[in-house]
Amino acid sequence: MSIRAAIRPRTSRFAALATGVALALSVPVGAAHADPPTDDPQTAAQYAAGWLADQFATDTDGAYIPATGGGADASGTLQSALALAAAGAEEATFDDAVAWLAANASTLVTVGGADDPGRIGYLLLLADAAGEDPTDFGGVDLVDRLDGTLTTGGLYGTADATWDGVFRQSLAVLGLRANGEIVPAAARNWLAGQQCGATSPAGAAGGFAPYRADTTVACTASGPETNSTALAVQALAATDATTYAAAIDDALDYLAGAQEADAGFPFAPGFGSDPNSTALVVQAIDAAGEDPAGTAWQVGGSTPYDSLLSWQLGCDADPADIGAFASPWSGGAPDQLATQQAVWGAAGTAFPLDPDFTAPTPVPCTA
Repeated sequence: MSIRAAIRPRTSRFAALATGVALALSVPVGAAHADPPTDDPQTAAQYAAGWLADQFATDTDGAYIPATGGGADASGTLQSALALAAAGAEEATFDDAVAWLAANASTLVTVGGADDPGRIGYLLLLADAAGEDPTDFGGVDLVDRLDGTLTTGGLYGTADATWDGVFRQSLAVLGLRANGEIVPAAARNWLAGQQCGATSPAGAAGGFAPYRADTTVACTASGPETNSTALAVQALAATDATTYAAAIDDALDYLAGAQEADAGFPFAPGFGSDPNSTALVVQAIDAAGEDPAGTAWQVGGSTPYDSLLSWQLGCDADPADIGAFASPWSGGAPDQLATQQAVWGAAGTAFPLDPDFTAPTPVPCTA
């Protein structure tokens, strides 16, 4: 039986995080806590989508997010396009981004000279959201290319999995399920087997670490984190919510134990809420069929949405920044990655996406 409703935010602080994910490189400062431009999450997602749309540049292939120092930011373009789809906003920019990604698909699928399963997973999610053929996306058979990265042990990709094993596996699984593909048993089993079991320390059980090389050894207290856990929940739910019901419930219990006093979520317990982690957990809650605004996820009357929206820059910000999300690492300025992922959560939809672009994008602070 789930104990989420009885869990209170943990106050312990990890001595260190064994992770290479950028969100957890240091202990963050407090949230922005400015007056957000709206208290409605879906509207907030649309405002942020409008800001993201303004960040795109264009060339003969379509629209892309520029990289610092020149060129295109492939990951930023993918995640921003998925944000526009999640929000159901800025359809013209979304279409241009899809065109650019398709035109460059043959090079985007590889990272460091090898096919990258996480990148392919994102492309598969994007192809589904755009209604494109995943077996001929810009001339690339994304399903076949992903299949070619599956190792005998069930992990997608041969690159070092220390920092991203569960995350890239979850993206690969989600990409397949988005397009109605069957996930190989070895891949499903690898992902499910990464979960920290009941013999793990209190506060770790049910969570997912970035990677466990030996799953026969119990997790340490500082092993699991919310981002890998949240994406794994989405992947397991998309694969077979009934078969993995107990695993999903245990993962939600871990996430509830990591919840902070502002009802948001940190990368790992004790490190303070951040918008990226909060958004991913909101998606996981939604994927599990629960309400992120429900009483089980409220702390002191606040919901995870309240924490998430507290990072959005409001009407007192520079006009060019309104609608973007700041982060603990941006000093109150817009954080592009935080904005991309915050939209996923604020939109209230888990992966895979089913975009609806019927309404025009609202403009904040015009009333």
